[in-house]
Amino acid sequence: MTGIKSLADELRETIKKDGAAGHNDLNETPPAKRRTSVKPAKRSADTTLETLFESILAYDLAGKEKLLIRLDDRTVFLLKQLKIAKAIDMNKLIAYSLQDFLRQHPELIQYVKENIKTIEL
Repeated sequence: MTGIKSLADELRETIKKDGAAGHNDLNETPPAKRRTSVKPAKRSADTTLETLFESILAYDLAGKEKLLIRLDDRTVFLLKQLKIAKAIDMNKLIAYSLQDFLRQHPELIQYVKENIKTIEL
């Protein structure tokens, strides 16, 4: 079972190999011209994005509960592309995003705790 690779895994490896090899086509600009056109803000955004990807990949998806969620077509398409481009599992990204959202909005957790106290069974 571990020897079987999905088509997406094979494609991801091919993309990584092609990117690392840095093949030189005739249509590519010389490296000196490319360096002058890169802006510092772009580098900052790239490092922030890479840090985010590392955080998502390092996130431990330890839960066992399964939920059925509905997503629009554009979101599913983006999640599938992230799976191919960065090997980020859809479930891991959704769980990470939800945890991050709850960390950023602790008032939501407090609201739930307060309202649970007032419910009569």
